Amino acid sequence: MSNTSVKSLLEELKDTSTLMLDLAYSSIFFNNKEIAEEVILLYEKIEKVEEDLYMHLFSASRGTYNSKLISLIDIVESTKSIASAARNLANLIIDGRELHPVIKEAIEESDEVISRVSVDENSPAINKTLRDLGENLIINMIAIRRKKENEYKWIFDPKIDTKILAGDSIVIVGHESACNKFKKLLQKTDDQ
Repeated sequence: MSNTSVKSLLEELKDTSTLMLDLAYSSIFFNNKEIAEEVILLYEKIEKVEEDLYMHLFSASRGTYNSKLISLIDIVESTKSIASAARNLANLIIDGRELHPVIKEAIEESDEVISRVSVDENSPAINKTLRDLGENLIINMIAIRRKKENEYKWIFDPKIDTKILAGDSIVIVGHESACNKFKKLLQKTDDQ
């Protein structure tokens, strides 16, 4: 068993479940179905990572009892429980369930929104970083979903120097006007 691959899979499991929880709460707080749907897509990713991890762990055990492997299985199962809870939260929004009045009141009083924006193929923002785009963009990028070959790769908590690529789907939080300005920038083409 390669410790590196198990370590990287555990990190991916942790990062993905953390992002799922953040997005699930955000989808409820901002009553955003689009973000809730991202949580469901991430749950599918969690299942794939879990399967890969178990393949490594079971091949490492070679049929013998190993208490260290049991502790890894416990971590995987606990993380999967967190991901399941996030999925359940997201399903509240996807199913259109009525939110408690306290949540609605908090939403109405909030001056921040959460959005997902796709980068157009002709956007002038392609191959630029947030730093390149200007310091007056006051938004927080939570994550970037990037297509890599036949699957999607998530970049969690992207840094100011992370390059934006065509087709990226970026999850952002900020004041509504700042989010709208950022969306226009990413979807603007050179023709406009």
